[in-house]
Amino acid sequence: MQEKRKKILEAALDEFSEVGFINSSSESIAARAELEPAVVRALFVDKKNLLTELFREETEPMVNAIGLAVQEIEDPKKLIRKAMKHLDLWFLMHPKHVKMYMRCVLDGSDVFESVYRLLIPSEFFDRLNQMIEKGQVRSEDLFILSLLLDSLILFFHMMMPGLPPISPDESMEEIAKLRFEAVMDLLENGLYST
Repeated sequence: MQEKRKKILEAALDEFSEVGFINSSSESIAARAELEPAVVRALFVDKKNLLTELFREETEPMVNAIGLAVQEIEDPKKLIRKAMKHLDLWFLMHPKHVKMYMRCVLDGSDVFESVYRLLIPSEFFDRLNQMIEKGQVRSEDLFILSLLLDSLILFFHMMMPGLPPISPDESMEEIAKLRFEAVMDLLENGLYST
């Protein structure tokens, strides 16, 4: 059964990243996995549960790493930098997940909110909330702050497949590193010099 489950999750990742959540079906996922639709429904009930489980399983190592990384950090700048670095590296290593994430967001599906919460551990949200309550960050809304952080990190990964190298002498990894440092500098020091 574990092998079938793995085949379904791999097929779902392909399906969601190529056609999105709305245009996918349990039947098309089953066909990709070369299984009967009844097997998909028996293991995951429906495509909403399948998408949630796919995100949970695939992001759990990254979520745990962020949770552990921020436990001992008191400085708000260091905390956000460390958490965003983990998120950024995960996106770099999982381009198909970035595509799936983007497709699901563009679908505007209501299921995405529950999936979105899986990407950032509750420890990180708790720490962001504490920073807001202590006045350590200028945002007064946790959701807006998390969307800002995600957009600064995720947008590059969504655009990366279509971006030509800015300089022929730089690899995409070097460009990604420069972009991350620029984003962190902007967050930590602001846009203006005065």
